[in-house]
Amino acid sequence: METATLQIPGYRIEKTLGKGAMSTVYLAVQESLDRRIALKILSPQLANDPTFNKRFIKEGRIIAKLNHPSIVTIFATGNQEDCFYIAMAYLEAGTLKDRIKAGLTPEQAVKFLCQIAAALGYAHRQNCVHRDIKPANILFRDEETAVLSDFGIAKNLEDTTQLTAAGWRLGTPNYMSPEQALGKDVDSRSDLYSLGILFYEMLTGTRPYQGADAFETALLHVKAPPPTLPPALRRFQPITDRLLAKDPQARFATAEDLIQAVQQAAVYRLPPSASTSVARPTPWRWVLLGLLAVLLAGVVGWLAYRL
Repeated sequence: METATLQIPGYRIEKTLGKGAMSTVYLAVQESLDRRIALKILSPQLANDPTFNKRFIKEGRIIAKLNHPSIVTIFATGNQEDCFYIAMAYLEAGTLKDRIKAGLTPEQAVKFLCQIAAALGYAHRQNCVHRDIKPANILFRDEETAVLSDFGIAKNLEDTTQLTAAGWRLGTPNYMSPEQALGKDVDSRSDLYSLGILFYEMLTGTRPYQGADAFETALLHVKAPPPTLPPALRRFQPITDRLLAKDPQARFATAEDLIQAVQQAAVYRLPPSASTSVARPTPWRWVLLGLLAVLLAGVVGWLAYRL
């Protein structure tokens, strides 16, 4: 849909920001407040399909109930002559996909992982599973703050409604959990598996599983063991192994458990300048003085014994 042909009262559409299988996101101005926003519009090919209408409307309602600094803010939803839209905060600092391509330090990877995990943990406590964690769905409010977006296929665990249409598989093959790839029911631990893929990619710049096609990639998620991290990153191996466990029971039970574990792993090897919680190495002069004190005490004791 061309921006020139889009007419939604109250919004002035400026340009296309991105396009997916189900929707297109535009940069727009909310005229009543004169502020730039992101306007997500359901694909015209899907606008007349009640299945996708319901899913799209549900996305807006799900996010609107989630109030967290690392979850994108929703301003409004609507339907203008079968043009379904969601107005949300415009975050202009890029995506995690961009950051990974440019290269991340382990410290940045840990920081962004913890921010995303905190957002997921909050969503999970509201009985919401995202089901599509991937770099393109992680936006940045600024250089330091990652924000979770695109709840288009999120599921409320209390909702038994199935919105999966024939011929559509929910999720992105490169980041699917084994149970998701097999079409089984998923819970919060499926999101943590996808987050494990993301963490591995942030650390190394490559995905742990990459088949020749979507089917082969899904098969690797189901069968292949977690790959080994490079030696310099080996302290995170227990984290990625547990996140990428095939059995959901073997993964972290909650996002909060993950945050605690990854922070401990990071602090253990970070240089003193990177974390105030790391004990500084004892300078050699203090070691020598300590040894001298021990020797001196021994000599004094021996002399006292002789006297």
